[in-house]
Amino acid sequence: MVQPNHETRDIDLREYVTKVSEEIALRVAHERDVVLAFLDGEESEGGRIAYCPLVDCAPVHKYRTALLEAVTVLEETRRSFKSRQLEELRKKLQAILAEDAPRMS
Repeated sequence: MVQPNHETRDIDLREYVTKVSEEIALRVAHERDVVLAFLDGEESEGGRIAYCPLVDCAPVHKYRTALLEAVTVLEETRRSFKSRQLEELRKKLQAILAEDAPRMS
């Protein structure tokens, strides 16, 4: 799948059509997941579905980037600060990022 690219550059028509069709496929897959979650009873049990109108909307991208940075810092400093709480936090953040990775890639 296409990695989000937030840079602007000129591309040829063939590349443009390819990129647009890949983005459409990602959006359709996301919408399918939303509907399937609803049908599985997520909504009826009071659960909420995080929805963003774009596959890589700005808030999601910003939060994901911050989580990746936090995990990196926790990983780099884990030998300096032998904290069970920090280790658990790092593992929770890594699990969230891993869970969300298929949708974001």
